[in-house]
Amino acid sequence: MLSNRFAALALVATVLTMPALAEDKTKDLDATRINPNQITIEFEYDGGACEQVGPAEVGELVDGTLSVTFPTISTAEVCTMQVVEIEVEQTIQAEHIVSKVDVTLNAPDGKTIASGTTDVDHD
Repeated sequence: MLSNRFAALALVATVLTMPALAEDKTKDLDATRINPNQITIEFEYDGGACEQVGPAEVGELVDGTLSVTFPTISTAEVCTMQVVEIEVEQTIQAEHIVSKVDVTLNAPDGKTIASGTTDVDHD
């Protein structure tokens, strides 16, 4: 009975710490303007061996900051839990007034895996 309580407490502690760990998943977030109407966004993250990133979804532009969401999709019904580094590089349409991007990476179920903000560099 006591071991069940410890197992339950360990599970709760793991679940409660997961959101904090998820925010640290993206690495090297960069945004570069390649012409007056396009920006290339690049980053890496540690993800599952059976997932890939779908096309970026451009959201609202507020005070020069453009919201961009990258959805992930599962590529297999059954997959090992192997963690691999996934590199993302996508070019999006973005007006010349965009000076920052606010990037969100979502799991297939819509939950946020990671997020970050960066200035747009000029090539």
